[in-house]
Amino acid sequence: MSAASTNGSSGLIRVYDPTGHPRIEEGGLAERPAELRGLRPGVLENRKANARLLMETMVEGLRERVDLAMGVVGSKPTAGPASRSTLAELTEGCDFVLVGSSD
Repeated sequence: MSAASTNGSSGLIRVYDPTGHPRIEEGGLAERPAELRGLRPGVLENRKANARLLMETMVEGLRERVDLAMGVVGSKPTAGPASRSTLAELTEGCDFVLVGSSD
């Protein structure tokens, strides 16, 4: 962030430039499993109203059609990434993760 500033007694003001520097990261799609049977589902909810309910209901609906193992439910802030410990739990305890939001 750059700024122009002067002493307060001279009548000038400090102006901050809020321009960020965008970062572009390229990535590919996750590899999809051949079948879901026996896999451990995960949910990463963002604490928005009904997000967890929606995704857990989706997993239960899928569980009615496919034999799934137990998985993990993680939580993250509404704005911002999940903690390293939450990501580690999901990585170690799940074969696939539903990520989304709801209002």
